[in-house]
Amino acid sequence: MLRALAGADEGILDQVPLERTRYVGLGGVVLGTAVVAGISMWFALSQVLGGAHVAMLVPTVIWMLIVLNFDRWLVSTVTGVWHRRILILVPRLLVSVVLGFIIAEPLVLRVFETAIVQHVVDGRQAALNTERDRLLECNPRVPTGAPARRDCGDARLLASTTEADVAELRDLESDAGRLRTRVEADRRRHGEMVDKATGECAGDNEQGMSGKKGIGPLCRRLDSAAKNFLVQSHLSDNERKLRSLESRMTAMRGPLAGRQADFAKKIEAGIEERLSALPGPADPVGLLERMRALQEVTAVNSYLSGASWLFRLFLILVDCLPVLVKLMGGTTAYDRMADHANRRDEEIHSRRLQLYTEARIGELELHAHRDAADRRRQWRQVTIAGRAVQARATESPRTPWTRIDFAESRREIPRGASATPSGRR
Repeated sequence: MLRALAGADEGILDQVPLERTRYVGLGGVVLGTAVVAGISMWFALSQVLGGAHVAMLVPTVIWMLIVLNFDRWLVSTVTGVWHRRILILVPRLLVSVVLGFIIAEPLVLRVFETAIVQHVVDGRQAALNTERDRLLECNPRVPTGAPARRDCGDARLLASTTEADVAELRDLESDAGRLRTRVEADRRRHGEMVDKATGECAGDNEQGMSGKKGIGPLCRRLDSAAKNFLVQSHLSDNERKLRSLESRMTAMRGPLAGRQADFAKKIEAGIEERLSALPGPADPVGLLERMRALQEVTAVNSYLSGASWLFRLFLILVDCLPVLVKLMGGTTAYDRMADHANRRDEEIHSRRLQLYTEARIGELELHAHRDAADRRRQWRQVTIAGRAVQARATESPRTPWTRIDFAESRREIPRGASATPSGRR
């Protein structure tokens, strides 16, 4: 069976039995290469589909048979002297190298799967974190006007319906803050003026006071200044305005807080939906993603890069083994006998074709001669018939004219028969 995989002719091997071991080994190499190709296809399909399945056996077996028959063709049709063998084997070796690259890549990805998968998981997690931060900055739960980032073109999820109320509340808070500062300052100033007028009237002996108890000129002047300041500062009106602003802000904060909470929930749901469309760390890692991860990992790690290429070259050499074994084996007795048998079969075929051609040409020439003889015989018959008709016509002088039937003149008359006149008018 192994010799059959190597394409050996058992009839020739019977004449050189020592060559059987050689072709048993060559058939084993062909079978081993096909098995490696099948394993590579199994790993490639499992990486593409995200897991193993029994249905993957069908394409795996088909690919293994393709590689098996291809290698069998590579090693079974090379005969002749060494320079002819090299001219035939070198292009086939290049084809084997290309096929080896295709077979080797899934196995390389399988060997370095741990580092590749970890790199992919880390990259996915980093991409998720980056996208989450961008979405949060471009979609604040509490609307603040323009987003903080400039790259928010496709990151805006919802248009807030509370931005106008938030802006109005922000303006009210700003106005209330300024008014509160003014009211507190006026209150403090008015209180100081009232305390000073009260102390003067009570006879306190402090700086700027007379120290005399009773309602004197200075007491009345300080009291009047306090009352005038209260009127000029519009403290009472400002206090009423401040209470009105605070009432409006209190009335707006209740419904606005509920609407903002609902908006924040919608933003969070939108962010989670957008992130769910991205591949997560626990999702299966595809073949193309593995290849890109292997390139990125080996680009920063020279040791891993060298190991991956050494393993890849090893698998390529394994796939090229059938052609290499055939090339390194040289020309053997079996090869010379097979080449001689091929030339002998070619000569026999050429001779058989030549004899068949000559026989066909002879048959055609014989048919041509027979057809020519038949045509000559028919022409003689027609001529004889015509002469017989003319002779009958000359034997009857009393007949003024005779009509000769042309069809009768062409009638075939057997040899030895006499022609009789057809009649007169």
